[in-house]
Amino acid sequence: MGTVELLRATSVRPWFIAAGAVLVVGGAAAGLHAPISGADFWHLANAAVINRGGLGASATYLAHPGAPLDVRSWLADLFLLLVYRTEGLIGLELLGAAAGALIGAALFLAVSRGGRAHPLVMVVAAGLGILALTPVLTDFPSETLALLALVLLLALAAVRRQKRWAAVALVALVVVWSNTQADSVLAVLVIWGWVVFARWDAARAGHGPAPSWWLLPLTGAALLLNPRALGTFSNLPLSLGTRGEYPFLAAWSSVNFHPWSARLAELSGVVLLTAYWMAGHQLRRADAYLGLVTALLALLWVQYLPWFLVVAAVQGSWFLSAPVWSHLEGTPEMVDDRLLRPRVVAGLRAAAAVPVVIALGFLGHAAVQAQGGGGAAGQTASQLPVRATSWLAAHPSPGAWFTTPAFGDYLSDRFPDGAHLTCGDDPLPLAGLNLARCQQLMVLNTGALKVISELHVQLSVLPASSPQASFLLAEGWKIRYRDRSTVILAPSNL
Repeated sequence: MGTVELLRATSVRPWFIAAGAVLVVGGAAAGLHAPISGADFWHLANAAVINRGGLGASATYLAHPGAPLDVRSWLADLFLLLVYRTEGLIGLELLGAAAGALIGAALFLAVSRGGRAHPLVMVVAAGLGILALTPVLTDFPSETLALLALVLLLALAAVRRQKRWAAVALVALVVVWSNTQADSVLAVLVIWGWVVFARWDAARAGHGPAPSWWLLPLTGAALLLNPRALGTFSNLPLSLGTRGEYPFLAAWSSVNFHPWSARLAELSGVVLLTAYWMAGHQLRRADAYLGLVTALLALLWVQYLPWFLVVAAVQGSWFLSAPVWSHLEGTPEMVDDRLLRPRVVAGLRAAAAVPVVIALGFLGHAAVQAQGGGGAAGQTASQLPVRATSWLAAHPSPGAWFTTPAFGDYLSDRFPDGAHLTCGDDPLPLAGLNLARCQQLMVLNTGALKVISELHVQLSVLPASSPQASFLLAEGWKIRYRDRSTVILAPSNL
């Protein structure tokens, strides 16, 4: 069987089914993880405060007491709190798997509806996209971002085809985006640019539908339908690069990545970017604009890497399929009569099952890994200060606590309304100047002790093996509590 015959053969229905199964199952495997990143618990703390004090409540657990909550994600936070209170840690774990499966399903729809992608190429390109999402799908904000980005792609494709419901869906998407993510301003800018370039493409081609101009003011108005309204634009510079860091460092060398996961993400990103290069003259202006914008967002901040990979997987699978379809166009039938014999059909179905079995293997491995070490509760207890919270509740301290970001997020969930202030070495947005100054503690020198004194730190809640704990021990701090995951230190004068 030659190459062309093979490509024709893999255009039959089993391969389309296999492509959808690979993406859905692979997405579930990418999203299945125990909630140990810490970001989940910080959002749970926000939801707990909002649930008791409303959208205008103040945060008392940050380093800047009385700071107003950033309620741009209030809708997602309250949903997380509902799941957490009803199903516990297992619920959060399964929610991650469900979100990953939805991302895979939406990715399949975006690829299949966005162009004439060959199903075999769809399995490879979109499967790489799912694998590349694995290292960044470690907390629910990133999963929500990837899912919203996929829905946005579907809505834009439908708007281009003049579907009546698509414009309404696009406006509704902006409303949901602005109430669940802090990057809705940039999403609307992407929509505006896409509308302009899509109309330009239609005008140059002299045919084809073009999106309506009124989508620009309508999506802009939808952006303001959130509790912050115009305040959504505040702190936008924080989304355009971290303080003092080289902006191109985050996407490809982030410390949040496991080294092997980082290499996988880099490889997948390069493969999908190669698809843009192979497209050549077939790259439409609107597609080029969308690809460049999302690539720029990914390079500026690692938070946008899922958004970029989603677009790259959708467009890349279509462009990689262009040579395939050039062989198939003009043929009266997609499948030769000789390929419809029962034995050949059975072989094609068996071959289509191979990528599905591989995806199921990844899902099984992810399930075993997520349930290892005592399941979600066991993993959380081993990597966050779960046992230490009982000691902290029994020994209240009037001053601030110095801790790491993941520990601080978990502690804020346990003490959201108390006078327990967390101070992390990776400053959270809107936490005030005091929290940002805690970055200096990463230097681990005598100047850090001055910062600790100015912030009135009375306790340090740190991972037992952290360099910060070793530094404070060397400076004469005393151990007040210790277990396998956590050490609590206090100044010697206390």
